[in-house]
Amino acid sequence: MTEHPTSRLDHALDEALSRTLSGPQVPQTFRARLNAALSRTTETDLLSLRERMERERRQQLEDLEAHYVRVRRGTLGTLIGVAFAAGATTAIAMPWLRANLGAYTPVAITWGAVALGLGIVFFEPLRALVRRWSDA
Repeated sequence: MTEHPTSRLDHALDEALSRTLSGPQVPQTFRARLNAALSRTTETDLLSLRERMERERRQQLEDLEAHYVRVRRGTLGTLIGVAFAAGATTAIAMPWLRANLGAYTPVAITWGAVALGLGIVFFEPLRALVRRWSDA
């Protein structure tokens, strides 16, 4: 039989602990009562417990998957909505921007998009922080 590399160390530690610490006081009949209780626990109880736990795990996985699908759909919907709004805003604002900014219009649109993106990136964690503070 091959022993684990630390088994000798573990054995020495167990011996030192048993010399140093005393075990708890238990009644003389403790071992007999424990064995009787274990024998009363039938195998069917353990099987039914295992089946119930597996059902609960499957249900939790199904719930997690459903939540994941909802989040993905929401994200896709948001992305489509933002893309449509950006396109509509650009189509409406482009004539005014060209009239006022001329050749600098593409640069202004690019920097506007960067500013909007940075605003969203920094605003969302700030909003979550404020929400956490208000819940506390």
